[in-house]
Amino acid sequence: MKNISIVQLGFLIRQVNLRKLERWMSKLFSIGTVNEISYMPESGCSDDWQYLTDENVSANVKHESNSDITIAITEYRLEGNFYMRRVNNNVVTISLFEVGDILQYYHIPLEYFILKNIYEIVTILHIYDRLPTTREEIPDIIHDETRGCLFDMHGIKTDIIYFFTGRHSLCSQCEAYLVKKQLPKDFLKDLVCELRKIRKPAFYKIYDFVKCHPIWSIIIVVISQLVIGLLAGLLANYLFFLLKG
Repeated sequence: MKNISIVQLGFLIRQVNLRKLERWMSKLFSIGTVNEISYMPESGCSDDWQYLTDENVSANVKHESNSDITIAITEYRLEGNFYMRRVNNNVVTISLFEVGDILQYYHIPLEYFILKNIYEIVTILHIYDRLPTTREEIPDIIHDETRGCLFDMHGIKTDIIYFFTGRHSLCSQCEAYLVKKQLPKDFLKDLVCELRKIRKPAFYKIYDFVKCHPIWSIIIVVISQLVIGLLAGLLANYLFFLLKG
């Protein structure tokens, strides 16, 4: 099990329940500490406002000695406009810039987005033993094609929604890749099981269906009411004769 520490980097405009992350139950990682860095340094780029380079993050986020990975969460735009960067071998930064609006529009909890990235980092750390930085290399398991998979590249940020709404959280290619790796016992099984817990909430899946299929939704509601009415009538008659007899 990997130990994760979280650092809030600057003020978060969008409400993120960091304590919910701290209480998250997982067999693959535990979140030990949640800290905050209020002061944000200047980006060093005169034409960029609220922009963080890897050097900015490295200089201000110190790795917690009692954890395997320190994850900084910020609203600032990151280098290359990525939403996540592996800054060095034990520090990762996750940005809600742009992607936060996308997730909220599609009713996907921001905490699930952060957890999705933690699962990705933890898996990569097991594959490599040493976390490769974003500048060094792109891990082999990450692919350009959007498949609704944990390891989609998401060059277009709106593609992130397919991970939370698709049928599978790992594509067959990535599952086959992980099977060949020397991972802890039951790691892959636990990973697939836990990823199911960070899908889009059922209420909003129903909401999306109604919005996309209004006619079918009306038909389903009418049929449901007729069936419920019929069953209620049969039950009432049964109870009436039961009590009468």
